[in-house]
Amino acid sequence: MDQDRFSHLFTSNTMLSPFELESVRHEIEARTTTIHQLELQIGVLKAEREKYQTLLSPLRRNLLPPETLGEIFSFCIQYAANSNSSCASQLNTLCRVCRAWRAAALVKPALWATVGWFCIDAPKKIDVGKVNAWLSRSGKVNKAIQIRGDHRAGDSPECPLSPPELGNLLTDGFSLDTLSLVCTHAECLVAIFSEMQDRSSKVQSVDSLHLGMEWASSVTFGKVCGILDWIPTVRTLSLALPEFHDNFTFDSELPETLPFGNLSGLTLICDWPLPLVLDILRICVNLETLTLDTEGCARKYDPSLPDDMPILLLPRLRALQLKGLDLSTRDTDILQYLRVPSLRTLDIIFYMINRDEPDDYNLPNLGSDIASLVTGGPNRATNLQHLRLKSLPITPQGLYVILSALPTLTHLTLEELESDSRLFRDAHTSSTKLLPRLKTLKIHEASELFTFNDSDVYNFLRRRKEGLTEESPDYLEEAELTVRKERTYLWQDAFDRPYHYASEMAKNGIRLSIGAAV
Repeated sequence: MDQDRFSHLFTSNTMLSPFELESVRHEIEARTTTIHQLELQIGVLKAEREKYQTLLSPLRRNLLPPETLGEIFSFCIQYAANSNSSCASQLNTLCRVCRAWRAAALVKPALWATVGWFCIDAPKKIDVGKVNAWLSRSGKVNKAIQIRGDHRAGDSPECPLSPPELGNLLTDGFSLDTLSLVCTHAECLVAIFSEMQDRSSKVQSVDSLHLGMEWASSVTFGKVCGILDWIPTVRTLSLALPEFHDNFTFDSELPETLPFGNLSGLTLICDWPLPLVLDILRICVNLETLTLDTEGCARKYDPSLPDDMPILLLPRLRALQLKGLDLSTRDTDILQYLRVPSLRTLDIIFYMINRDEPDDYNLPNLGSDIASLVTGGPNRATNLQHLRLKSLPITPQGLYVILSALPTLTHLTLEELESDSRLFRDAHTSSTKLLPRLKTLKIHEASELFTFNDSDVYNFLRRRKEGLTEESPDYLEEAELTVRKERTYLWQDAFDRPYHYASEMAKNGIRLSIGAAV
């Protein structure tokens, strides 16, 4: 249609003829089609524009300093350490993206400071050349080697951590901050260092040593511990020991002398009977940190071992962790035999299992075991300040027994607590103030199986600040409450009004944070 011929129609109210109506409809359809075609062209042009825009990103313009990019890579590697992919694999992937990324990784020495954890299955052997090449990029940063060798019955008799190769790496290579060696048989670990002994060689400086084995005897255990004689710089030792009776041949006693006197930190991962654990600890008079991990297994019992055990004094111990405890056992009994006057931190982590109700979990034994640390005579712990309890199923009454026995606590952390909130709701009814020196309270991811009301905790915090006097001050400064994101409906009131709660607590001098855990 010729638009000029119908220009008068836009400025008048003349009625259109049938021919004119049909022509106008045709013009509308034609322009609609043109608009659609242009919109498609615009979409293509926008996509092309975005494609070109990526070429102007800070990375492509080299505006992001390599040091900053290296820091980003560090966060990526840390995330990989908590996933199924290895740090080395993630780092290699980053380096293959482009030349600039590889250069940025190479100027970040900390990225190349760790080799492990990787497993070498027989008949393969450790490639010392690759390890040296990797660590050579780490400069003067503290280095760590973490290697596991695996060879079962029927495999090649030669260990993948064969002595000459690994021995040369440890004696002629780099000084290490951490060395972790795990093999199926204890004899393999002994062989590595025996070969160095034959050459009168000593390992370069190592601060932290982890040794793990699946099969051993009393004799080979003593020889493995003797490795410390060839690495005199070790101050922190971790031992992952075989299952007692099943994979460990016990010859009625352990070696009388173990070179543990200079250790400041010790981790024992085992299910060995309590008397044997205490025998090992008696040599560790200079310990400052101690971790006992049963990995969810009950400690074994051996009738040949004495039931009546003497008290053990660890005068310098400041931090004690019991990990992977089976609640059906009496693994916390060890606390009754320890005297730790310098203890500041107690961390108890229970093995997570499915439970229904905590009504049968008053846990009087746990309460008395913990209390024995602070009521054990002249060498009792008089300044225990930090307590963390994780995955603990317990009634409010049982938890009250534990906390009321520890008036010196300044920091309390309850993680994945399997209990309700009555302890906090009723704390003000007690004649004695609960945790009078408390400064920080953290409650993380309380179980969804039980009614844990955040309002009870809020009122507990508020009441502590009410009616303060010089004779009865309150030291509480900080509180954290977190719940899993998918369970926020349990604490919906708090998540609806987090700023209100936080502002109200701030008026009382308490920093309160309420959030959802990942």
